[in-house]
This record gives sequence, C-alpha cells and structure tokens, in this order.
Amino acid sequence: MSHSGPKIRIAEHIEIAWAADTHHRLACPNCGHNGDAAKLLDIDYRPPDAEHFYQIHICSACTALFFDNVETMDYGTPELIEIGWHIYQTQIGAGIWPITEPLTRIAKPAGARLLEIGGAYGFGLDFGVRARGWVGEGYDPSPLAEFGIRELGLTVTQDYFEEKDLAKGPYDVVIATEVVEHLAHPPGFFQLMRRALADNGILMLTTPNGALVAPAQAANILLPTLSPGAHLVLQTAHSLQIALQNAGFSHVQILETDMTLIAYASAAAFTLGQDVAAGRAMFRQYLVERGRVAEPESDLRFGFAGRGMFEAVQDGDYDAAEAAWSVLVPAAKQRFALDLNSMTALPAATARASLADLARIIPLGLGMILYSRAIYLLCRGQKRADVLPVFRMSLAALDALQGALAQRSLIDGLSASLLGATKAEILLCLADTAHPDTVAEAQSLLQQDAASITIIWRAFVSLVSSGAFETARHLQKALELYLPDNSFAFELRRDALFSLGVLALQDEKYYPRAAESFRQLRTLFLNNQADPGNMFWPAVRGEVIALDRLSRRDLATSLLSELIPLHGGAPVDLLERQRAKA
Repeated sequence: MSHSGPKIRIAEHIEIAWAADTHHRLACPNCGHNGDAAKLLDIDYRPPDAEHFYQIHICSACTALFFDNVETMDYGTPELIEIGWHIYQTQIGAGIWPITEPLTRIAKPAGARLLEIGGAYGFGLDFGVRARGWVGEGYDPSPLAEFGIRELGLTVTQDYFEEKDLAKGPYDVVIATEVVEHLAHPPGFFQLMRRALADNGILMLTTPNGALVAPAQAANILLPTLSPGAHLVLQTAHSLQIALQNAGFSHVQILETDMTLIAYASAAAFTLGQDVAAGRAMFRQYLVERGRVAEPESDLRFGFAGRGMFEAVQDGDYDAAEAAWSVLVPAAKQRFALDLNSMTALPAATARASLADLARIIPLGLGMILYSRAIYLLCRGQKRADVLPVFRMSLAALDALQGALAQRSLIDGLSASLLGATKAEILLCLADTAHPDTVAEAQSLLQQDAASITIIWRAFVSLVSSGAFETARHLQKALELYLPDNSFAFELRRDALFSLGVLALQDEKYYPRAAESFRQLRTLFLNNQADPGNMFWPAVRGEVIALDRLSRRDLATSLLSELIPLHGGAPVDLLERQRAKA
C-alpha cells in the first residue's frame, strides 16, 4: 500500500493514511468529469481472513469522493443474519428517526403512492404506511427484507429495482435512505428514480456527508462515513446537487445534519413542512404503538418500545415513556429473565460477547433503554444517588454493544454518543453525593472538549453546593486550564464563578482568589443582559466578605455605597454594612 503520511488506526481492522499533494487523471463516477482528482487517503482494511486496500479521490469538478475499488459486499448474503445483524438493526442499529423525520416534511396526502428503495427491514416504508397513510411497496435484495415482509407485514420485492419495474409506477414519493453511497454509478440510479416518479412526485434520499472526511475528523465520525467495503461514492452537498440536477430534477433542496445530507428532489416546485413538534409527536406515537402491538418477546417489541422510550424522554413526553417502559419490563423478563425494575448488574457473559451471543443475553438496546429510564427517574424527582446504579448498568450495556461491534470494526453512533452522556451523568451523581470517586471519574471524562469541560464544571458546582470543599478543591486543580470565560453559557459561568468564590473563602490563603471570583461575577452581572436571578446580592456579599477578610473594609464600603443606590433589593445585612464605618 502506498501512502504519504503515517498510518492511523481508526478501528480494530482499519488503518488509514492521509495523502500529500498527489493527483491523478480519473473519471468521476458522479458527474462524469474526466480530469484531475486529488488523492485524499489510503485505506488498509483487514477483517478476519481478508485483506482490502482502497484509495479515495476527490473530483475537482463536483467534489464527490470516490473509492478506486468498486467491489462491494453482497447484500443478498445470509452472513448478515448469521452474525446477528438483523437483531441489531431491529433493536437499535437502524436510525428510525433519521429515516422517518424527512418523511414528516413531505406534503403528500393519505393514499399517495410510496416506493422505498434499499430499505432493508423497511422502517421508512412502515412509517409511510402506518403513520402517513400512504400506499407503499419496497425493493431490497437483502435477507433483512424478508424479516420486514414477515414481521412488519410489508409489501417488499427481494430484488433490485430496475427499468423493468417502472411499469408499476408512477409513484408520488420515492425514498432511499443510506443507499446511494453504496452505488458505483449514482447518476444511473438518479435517472431511474426520476422516471419512477409522477410529474409532481418527490424523491427523498439521505447519505453520509463526504465533507466530513478530513484529517482533523474524529475516528468515530470517519469510521461510519468511510465504511470501507460498503461505501463507494461519498457525496458533498455540492456534488449531490449537481448529480440530481443532471438527472432531470429541476427543484432540489439539500439539508445538512451532523453527519448526513438529506436531499429532496422533484421536477416540480415543492414546499417542505416545518412543524417539527408535530413530526416528533407523530414519530413517538408510531414507536410506542408499534411496540405495544408487536409480539411480546420479539426484536420488534424491544426495537420499537426501546426507541419509543428514548425519544419520549428526550422530548419530555413522560406518559409515552411510562407506556413504553410498561411494555419493555415484561418482555425483558420473558425473553431474557431480566427484571428491569430490580436488577443491579448485567450478566457477566456480556463483557466479551460477540454480537450474536450478546443478542441472546440482553436486549441490544439495553444501554439506551436504561439511560432513558435513569433520565426519566431524575426528571420525576428521584435522587441522583438512587439513580446512579441504573446509569452504571446503562454504561455496561453500552460498552458491551460497542465491544461486540468492534470485533467487526463497526460502531453504533447512538451508543457512542450515549457513552459520553452516561459517563457525564455518573459524574454528576457522584458529585451530588460528594463521593470520593468524583475526581477520578472527572479526570477520566476530561477530553479538553467543551462538552466534557461543561459537565465537570457542573460537578464542581454540585460539590461546593453540598459543602464537599476538599473534594471540590481537588477537582478544581483539574480545571485550572479551563477557567470559566466568555465561551461558557451564562448560567454555567455564573454558577462556576460563584462556587469558585465560595470555595476560596474556606481558606485564608485563597481570600484574594475569592475577591477576584466575586468581582468577575459582579462584572458579569452588570455587563450581561441575562437575568442574574437571585444571585446578584449573594455575589456582592461574597465580595464584601472577602474584602473584609483581606482588611480592605474601605473598598468594601465604597463598593456597597456605589451599588445599593443603583440596584434595588439589597438585603438587610448589606444595608447595615454599608452604613458601618470603614
């Protein structure tokens, strides 16, 4: 394998090397341009019993990224079933909200004709039929489609959609989620879809955002975006716009999310719906109801009800969350002999299990389910100390799933994000009880990114509020490089500065630091348009106490004489202090 830079491991079986200034004359499979293409990177992919080498180039005309090796996986192979992929996709792997959210925006009435291409299990098709009232069918060659046919009751042809199938159209809506990146020649597909649509029909597709493939990108973003052996052409917003317009779609709208491009295309003008709340409500109702009517011990029950609980908690729909939980508890007991209400640890065998083995021990979405349950309990008023064991089990389940997927150089995006969130919640639980492990947990979480720093400052505030000053002082040392500045949200900066001042008042060595923290807080209040709440005068009191202890009573008195006439509501003790002689 030739490369310009050092190899970087992004997964157990995958190494990449970023190329230097290397160019080749190549034909772009996306726009047809035959000319300069810069080599972006080399990929060395060595799964068990195989070796694969790839190069990725960027088209200078349309900016699409394309692999030099167009051999891809056989989507009709039963291997996907043998490794438990169908269970994973059903229970947690398939991102049903990213699949269905774009469908909530399409303004087509009940009875519209829907075609789904490459839907695997068929969640998009099912949502279109059950939630939108459309009349739909799908095409997918994978064995996953068989499960969708049998378990969701869908009309799916287990084959590729080809020109001969156009006679079944035209369709009002065609959807293809995470499909085009698997195609060696996207323009041919786009042209076929244009012919499958009615004159005012609309195509909706999603695909990874190729613009994310860059040297500074994190491995957990690069891995699912690249997916060597599966992906062939990665689109940017620009390249996708060009390809769709070249295929005859004169009206194109492309939305960019964190990792994905969502494209809508039609030969006719269209307007997308903007009522996000209504779309979310439709989605939650679909998940919970689908989970309720699924077979009691089925993957569908865990998949729909588990996702339903997660989405309901995220949206604050606690009635829906409780309804989903009431479905999950008996299902887990019947299938896995797990009592979700009383269990305190996961079965030991989960630690190093393969994906197929793990699916026999616990629900694959258990980490997501328990995280959602813990957040629900907090929101319903339970103490963090009581919820901590649930977060710990959630973390163990998330680790088990990621470990099982890592054996095949795969990663679950939702679980990866929940890992960080769960660790953060565990830290806040420890801080709430002034647990001695708080500092060690914080140091393991600290990654010099804004999210982890924010959580650790929240833990620091909690420690000071509970009077755990010694533990707070140790944690403060880990935060010295990340003092609260203008990059912090107002509320967090306010609380952090106040807590720093309170902590500094506990030791005479730090009285100057206390005075400075409260001064900064006072300045923040006076210069910021945000409401300080009821903390203005407590902050002033802290500054006055610090100045008095530093034998600077004259400055404290002067400060009060300046502030009291300008700001109402001064407490009695400060009014009396202001009248006292310096």
